[in-house]
Amino acid sequence: MAKNKDLFSSNIDKISIGAFSEDAYLNYSMYVILDRALPSLLDGLKPVQRRIIYAMSELGLKHNTKHKKSARTVGDVLGKFHPHGDTACYEAMVMMAQSFSYNSPLIDGQGNWGTQDDPKSFAAMRYTESKLTKYSDLLLRNLKNGTVDWIPNFDGSLDEPKFLPSLIPNILVNGSSGIAVGMSTDIPPHNLGEIILAVQHLIKNPKCSVKDLIDFIPAPDYPTGGSLLRDESDIDEIYNEGTGNIKLRAEYTSKSKEITINSLPYQASTTKIIEQIQSQIIEKKISFIGSVEDQSDEKNPVKIIIRIKGSSVSAEDVMNHLYFTTDLERSYRANLNIITSEGKPKVMNLREILSQWLAFRMDTYKKQLNHENNQILERLHILEGFLIVYKHLDKIISILRNEDNPKQKIMKIGKFTEIQYESIVNMRLRNIAKLEEQKINDEFAKLKERNKEISSILKSKSKLNKLISEELDELSEEYSSDRKTNILEDVSSSKQIKKEIKISNEAMFVVLSTNGWIKSNRGSLDKTDDLAFKSGDTLLDYLNIENDKEVAFFDQKGFLYTMSVNDMPSGRGYGESLKKYFTIDDGIHVIGMVDSKNTNHTLLSTESGYGFICDNHDLSSSNRKGKAILKNKASMLSKPVAFKMEDYKYYILITDKQYMLVGDLSDIPIMSKGKGVKLINIPKSDEEEKIVFSGVIKDGERLEIASKNKRTKYIEFEDLEPYIMSRTRRGKKIDNKYTHKNAKLIYNTGKK
Repeated sequence: MAKNKDLFSSNIDKISIGAFSEDAYLNYSMYVILDRALPSLLDGLKPVQRRIIYAMSELGLKHNTKHKKSARTVGDVLGKFHPHGDTACYEAMVMMAQSFSYNSPLIDGQGNWGTQDDPKSFAAMRYTESKLTKYSDLLLRNLKNGTVDWIPNFDGSLDEPKFLPSLIPNILVNGSSGIAVGMSTDIPPHNLGEIILAVQHLIKNPKCSVKDLIDFIPAPDYPTGGSLLRDESDIDEIYNEGTGNIKLRAEYTSKSKEITINSLPYQASTTKIIEQIQSQIIEKKISFIGSVEDQSDEKNPVKIIIRIKGSSVSAEDVMNHLYFTTDLERSYRANLNIITSEGKPKVMNLREILSQWLAFRMDTYKKQLNHENNQILERLHILEGFLIVYKHLDKIISILRNEDNPKQKIMKIGKFTEIQYESIVNMRLRNIAKLEEQKINDEFAKLKERNKEISSILKSKSKLNKLISEELDELSEEYSSDRKTNILEDVSSSKQIKKEIKISNEAMFVVLSTNGWIKSNRGSLDKTDDLAFKSGDTLLDYLNIENDKEVAFFDQKGFLYTMSVNDMPSGRGYGESLKKYFTIDDGIHVIGMVDSKNTNHTLLSTESGYGFICDNHDLSSSNRKGKAILKNKASMLSKPVAFKMEDYKYYILITDKQYMLVGDLSDIPIMSKGKGVKLINIPKSDEEEKIVFSGVIKDGERLEIASKNKRTKYIEFEDLEPYIMSRTRRGKKIDNKYTHKNAKLIYNTGKK
């Protein structure tokens, strides 16, 4: 018994639970990323989508055949390739059939496949029928002509394609979205014709820039139409860096006092929008809309009729209000996170995507030609044998008739190979006719010419490029369509129409807590000791302001949110979380607020020492998701500093290692958004050092340096002279006489 115990224990590897958990979680993460959530750049599909398309092609469900029950397809997919839940598999299938979800659907569905208003309202798979669309042939063509690698299915009983030999960059045509472990993807759809033009330009100009490609692909193109606001979208950032925001709004026509909305932003619901408008009418937040009616039908998938009441507002004013308060205007996050040709997830720019796809297409085209060439060589080998037979026909026939074992003698006559011999003895009698000999000669000459042509193409990159470009021309002519989403520039911003209540200009104060709670009250605030906060929360900032003004809030990621003082919660309680009013990412905090009317400029700087000055006229956002102002992914935003430009000359930056730089404000560019410039030179070798204070200062003010339970120390304005230097400098260590040892320091500027 002891012997068996020793034998058993010798096969056990001992590792710590921490190491095992880490390894198991990493393996699971990579599985979710590579095998479930993210699409491949090569064919634009996730594994489940690829398996559905392949299974349908194996079932013979091509575009020119009859539809079959969807349950049959799902059963084949689950049984042969994708051993997961049938609901998730069918939902993936449904999405590929929805013309309002895909620019070019891959599946042609019969029955109820959902509506634009409610994409999830599709019928069960036992009721619906489906087949592949003509477009899906662009992904499947030449699949079995040696173009792709094949891998075993989950139980090793079958092979499945590792990817499909897509003839077009489907990843951009239909886009994709998904959430993996620690990462996500949101790839917007694009116009096929525009993509083809961009690829052809890349073929002719391999060293072209992203900017050149944007001339051909100006913006995404959504299947539901709508209008894309170019000025409020990060198109250049998306195509250059792989991430950014896109803003879409509905399109409408107006006649007299009636507005007809005929297209919505992508994934917006007609029912929800009507409920949002009706809610404002019922709650008497608006008095200028008499009624709203949904007249959508099969002919007009989107048709919302809004009737204007009164004559005080125009159709444009009404729509700008509704853009601000409803889903008639929406923002979308673009994140071009894709599984590359090397099989790794990466956020890619437009040029990288098209270049990698073009390299893939070049490779599959070569494989296709090599496959064809191999078949030609095999056929030529057999035809050579046939031609030799005709030269010795009588002798070979005699051997076949008279010899018990003719193989050796026949092979000796023409020095035939085994393959040639088998083909000869299997020839039909009619093939030995004189006419057949001529046909074989013609076929031999034709195949020889094709073999020569293929060899020439494979040796010439320019010939390959020409063939691919010509192929794209043919595909564009057959499959491309006009752009559905219009691109708008210099349009009026959405803006809420306030209720017409006369409000006297009244003094207010606004309080912002560290945890992002906001409240307002009448009067002015001089002392903060009596302010009440929730447990664990403290004061972050406050403003004395008037009730008709707007306040701009900034979060750590550099996003801007604006709110009117009148719309803020008031009273003596804790107030309300800003997350009730704005969509702020989890784990991201609001770090400051600015009175954008009583000051005219704001200094924005990151913890890494980059920044710029923003004109307060640009501090406006009508979007719940905010507007990206400071674009520096590598560093968080420091507290914004609002000031009047005419009153101040210098800015101050202090790091957590007590280096201070006083710089000239005139050296900082004024920008509406961007990364900015270097405001202080923090050494690259010290990546942990960061900015802990930013401010502005003028003659008559001083820098306060405080610490808990310690005496506050001051640096007078005239004593700051040693710290005044170019923004490209390191700064200077603050003199020890102004600091406290081993204490957390708090900095501020103020009057003497």
